[in-house]
Amino acid sequence: MNNKGQKILAKPSGISLEEHTSNVMSEAHAILKTKPFVVQKYLDFAGASLEKRLEIAVRFHDEGKKHPKWQDACQKDYFDFKQWQKYNDGTFQDYEKAVNKNAGANIRKAGVRHEWNSVKRLEDQFKIKKEQEEVLSIIEAAIVSHHSKLSHQFQERWQREGMDVFWKKFDRLSNNVSEKEDFVYLLKKYYNYSALRVLLQVADRRASAIEGSNIPCPFSEFSYEFPWEEKRGVQSLVEKHWQDDFLLVRAPTGAGKTDASLLWASLQIKNNRADRLVIAMPTRFTSNALAINVTETLSETGLYHSSAWFNRYDKKVRENSIEKLEAIKQHQFARHLNTSTTVCTIDHLLTALTFSREDHHHIAFNLANSCLVIDEADFYDDFTQANILVLLEVLKEWKVPVLLMSASLPESVLYDYKKNGLNVTDIKEDTSDSSRVRFAIESIEDYETPDDIGYLLDKCIEKGTAIIYANTVDKAMEFYNYFEKRNVIPIVYHSRFTEPDKQKKEELLIECLGKEAWQNGRAKGIAIMTQIGEMSINISAGLMISDLCPIDRLAQRAGRLCRFDKNKIGSLHVIVPQKNGFLYPAPYGEFDRREKRWIPFDALSATLKMIELKDYSPDELVELLNEVYKNEQAFSSKAIANAKLLKEHIFANWLINPMQKIEEDDNTTNFWKSRNITSQSSICVCKPENSYFKSYSDFQSWKLINAIEVPMYLIEKYRKAKILDLKPIQIYDEKSSIWVIREGFYDFEKGVFFPDDDHFL
Repeated sequence: MNNKGQKILAKPSGISLEEHTSNVMSEAHAILKTKPFVVQKYLDFAGASLEKRLEIAVRFHDEGKKHPKWQDACQKDYFDFKQWQKYNDGTFQDYEKAVNKNAGANIRKAGVRHEWNSVKRLEDQFKIKKEQEEVLSIIEAAIVSHHSKLSHQFQERWQREGMDVFWKKFDRLSNNVSEKEDFVYLLKKYYNYSALRVLLQVADRRASAIEGSNIPCPFSEFSYEFPWEEKRGVQSLVEKHWQDDFLLVRAPTGAGKTDASLLWASLQIKNNRADRLVIAMPTRFTSNALAINVTETLSETGLYHSSAWFNRYDKKVRENSIEKLEAIKQHQFARHLNTSTTVCTIDHLLTALTFSREDHHHIAFNLANSCLVIDEADFYDDFTQANILVLLEVLKEWKVPVLLMSASLPESVLYDYKKNGLNVTDIKEDTSDSSRVRFAIESIEDYETPDDIGYLLDKCIEKGTAIIYANTVDKAMEFYNYFEKRNVIPIVYHSRFTEPDKQKKEELLIECLGKEAWQNGRAKGIAIMTQIGEMSINISAGLMISDLCPIDRLAQRAGRLCRFDKNKIGSLHVIVPQKNGFLYPAPYGEFDRREKRWIPFDALSATLKMIELKDYSPDELVELLNEVYKNEQAFSSKAIANAKLLKEHIFANWLINPMQKIEEDDNTTNFWKSRNITSQSSICVCKPENSYFKSYSDFQSWKLINAIEVPMYLIEKYRKAKILDLKPIQIYDEKSSIWVIREGFYDFEKGVFFPDDDHFL
């Protein structure tokens, strides 16, 4: 009770501080009970009991609410709530919705951050010896960050409220490790701090949710049973080598890599080397496909990337089959890697290492307790590859088992991994079916326009089933127009479709050229795809035409030839794009502004030089792969500098969040980016029915369904073509604008397309 005889409150809802602290303590114990692996790992890293430290953090996390100014303000807010309740008979959550910004108004005006006063009370109570100062700092860091206020954004407020001595303490602590010191030391230090920081926040938020009759997502154990009677080559391989901390595996497409990765993960978790699985894919399209594939054999699968909300929840929310609040909980649960298996993009993990947001600590800490599968590891540009080396260096020190898989890993990658201190001697290879001929390259031909290879395209029409790979969206649309003029409508699949249309395209492709269609003898159709169809779509055809690309990409594409029939050999025709008499290598090259022409990457030139008109087996592809990539990867100076920035972010932000605030799915900071792509912006395929959005979340939900991400240069190109208009919108009280495609220049068949030349102004 306070000096007025009132109970000491924790919240304006009227719950007492004693009751709330008890609830948080109960949740903390319940969480640790589900995570014995984390408890043991913390003991190994910190040499101390996680439970005891967390109990102290919970006990003191809200002690600052006893401050007279804070209590007085909370009592006034509680009084306002009770007055409203007399006439409305609702809960505090109803009250918050009804009065909006007025809920808790007195607390916001009180000028007292309770968590800062909590650490003051903690220090006043404990007489800490010098050798125990680090322990106190770990507990205090958890307390002051449990409402995301351990950030440079709030430095001025710390100082204004008389807490400068504590700010300086954390600032010194943050900066007492420099890049010149041991990176290993910092990473272990981070794990010790982040465990309490994350678990206190989780316990507090779950307790608060339950107090508001909002049941949080349950923690589930990883559970997987191998579904087949016998293990195939790659599956036997991972079972034999599962104890390797860093396992490199090369296996051809269709070898059963997905079940191999799940089998490997089950062995890691069973043997107390991890407590959950994270699978990192190159793109959100591959993430979607894998998440669908593994759901049937796993106890729980979370999916997270920039459009995962649409793929998993949007339709269910609109059809009222799931409450929006429940969908948001599940979405965030997967974002933080709390699901027993989470499929995400590699960008999600890399960005978390920048610690640019408070929830990056959740993602990083949960990753530190996972085993990680990096699938199709050869897909990335050198920016991302260099970033991945930093990620692997971090995971090595956090003792995270890593399985890195691909159908096309060259031997030369070993140089990079060994140089970074990873314990790996060779690439484990599935050779059980590697000598069987999969396809034949039947022609290699230059072309500038589709008419130059008309006889090949006509062969697709005659055959009735074919797959065409174009290196750019513009090339894909040139092929589409060729067929359209001949009254044949192919299925074109590229990045410039909305999320709903991408999903429909994938379903249509599988319906026409998927396994079931071939088994039932009703396969039909011509698919035209760009890079997004190299891995994510499980389709097949006997005939393929592909733009020239580096051998690792070409092997991936060719993996869709006769995919469902081992008794047949596919036919591959490699076409070499030309422009003004030179090889046009985009996107596998750079434009030289001085020479005013494209310069192909070495891997593309070497591939063109080495491929032959002959049959190819996986063994021969690997030989070719190793020859094309025979030298250690030469990272560009930009990629090296960018990866160095990622390390600098770790050093700078491991404890105090930076001033810069990035959005939830941003994969760049002011200086660093996860991959080397041009700046992107959104264009919408239609105007919103109402230009007013109640919140940023509502706008994002609408945009996910109706917008396309395109490079910035296309905005200007579309604007000049007069197919794009800037339309005003308002998000709550903020005015904004969106680019909207004019009616008639987007459809399901083509995506965004240009007007005829006669109308191009």
